[in-house]
This record gives sequence, C-alpha cells and structure tokens, in this order.
Amino acid sequence: MIQLIASDMDGTLLDDQMNISAKNAEMIKAAQAEGIKFLVATGRSFAEAEPTVAKAGIKCNYITSNGAQIFDQDGNNIYSLEIEHPKTFQAMSILRKYNIYFELLTNQGGYSESEATRAAHFGKWLMSTSPNLELEEAKKIINSHLDLLPINYIKQFDTILSNENQKVVKIFAMGDINQDKLSYAKEELEKIDGLFITSSGANNIEVNHFQAQKGITLKRVADKLEIPMKNVAAFGDNYNDVSMLKSAGIGVAMGNAEAGVKAIANYHTISNVESGVAHAITNILNKNWTA
Repeated sequence: MIQLIASDMDGTLLDDQMNISAKNAEMIKAAQAEGIKFLVATGRSFAEAEPTVAKAGIKCNYITSNGAQIFDQDGNNIYSLEIEHPKTFQAMSILRKYNIYFELLTNQGGYSESEATRAAHFGKWLMSTSPNLELEEAKKIINSHLDLLPINYIKQFDTILSNENQKVVKIFAMGDINQDKLSYAKEELEKIDGLFITSSGANNIEVNHFQAQKGITLKRVADKLEIPMKNVAAFGDNYNDVSMLKSAGIGVAMGNAEAGVKAIANYHTISNVESGVAHAITNILNKNWTA
C-alpha cells in the first residue's frame, strides 16, 4: 500500500510550458484526500520550486537541490547538506577551464555571474526536458517564467565563498545540448572525492555532496514519517531521479524519460505533456500498480 508519493518537477510534474496541469493537480489532491502524502523531489531550489507548486493549489513538503535540502510544507528548512568550500573551488576551476556557465545554489539563495547567459542557457535546458520545443519558443517560455526562477546576480562567486555562513548546496552548470565539453568536464568532476555528479537534461551538469541524492534523502523523509520504502512511489524522467526510483517500492519513469531511466523503473507512464503524473497516480490509487 502506497503511503508516500515523491515526484520530480521538470520533465515530470511540469508540462512543456513549465506548469502543473489541472489533471496532475487534481490527482495529487485525490491521493492526499486518501491519506497519501505527496512530496516534490527536485533539482531546483525551494525558491524556484514552491511558487509553481503553490500556484496549482498544492501544499506539500519538498526535497530540493537533488536531495541537499528538505523543506516542510510551511517553507521551513529542516535539513541541509553542503559542499565543502575547497571542493566547490575545485569544481568551479574545472567548469571555468571549459568555459561552461554555472550558478551556485546556497543556503541563502541562488547566485549567477551573468543574467544574459543564464536566460540563453535556460532555454536550452527547457528544450532538453521537452524535446519537441523549438529554441525560440523555449526562450519565450523561460523569459516569461524568470520571476519563478529567482536568482541573485553578482560579479564574482568568490564574494559569497568568502562568507563562512554561506554554504553551497549545489552547482548547476549548463551548455549546449550534448556538448563535448560538458562530457569532458563531467569526467574531471567525477574524480573529486566526496562529490556526486549527475544531470537533469542533455545540456547540464549538477554537482552535489556525495550524500545529496534524491533516493538517500527520500529515505530520510520516509524514515521520519515511519513509512517503509516499499510503500513509497517515485516519479522521474532523468538521471538525477535514478536513485529515488531505485529506492522506492514503485519507481515510475515518464514516457519522455531517458532510456537509462526507463530501464531501471518498475512502471512507465505517459509523458509529462500528457499529464503522466496523473496517469501514474490513477494506476496507484486503483491498485493496478503495486510494489
């Protein structure tokens, strides 16, 4: 019996317009009405995730920054796992060597060194999660949603890294889709002990503390709620979702998921643009899908 559902956002819960469909919202609320707890598990920061979820009328807990932080439904940060500053400097050095744009997510908000570059790369990031989008349409969607992807702009990241109270929870790097230099940088980043390197699309690299993984943090939440992992369902589409799909009793891959993600899932739903989360929850509530 499923007692907890965890869903990724981009490419999963959100459609190609970066919204939660009415069907998805309806079925999430139906599950909650039956006593099933719902949790968003995203690579986004809380500030980037919460407005879109709240707009759909959904109140829930959050796993953010790929498992680096947990927030309760009132927005209180109840868990945080940071990257040590020396490792942050190592990772930044590698990304700068390959001239790859990146931003830092911290316990005091997100930071970028370039507003223009950020907007351009986020359009490509949206395309990587919704392959049917053309670049110009993706850019238009991103520009209309930038207020929901808040960031602080500074001249140099060294400013925040010199503050001992400011902790980096995630490094988010973006380039062109399937760009060679992303692969080269990823290979070098993976050699740094104590870091976990993954991605949520074909144009990005995500860097976290090695224990900041969605699956590990999802188990932390389930344990706190005294829910066994066999009674947890998880939905996702990309490689930063793999750990939670593997750890959950029911791991569901979206119809638009990467082939490697589909390979490890227990079930496949329809795509994010077809309200695949609603389809999956319906099958769970009807007990068509069981652990």
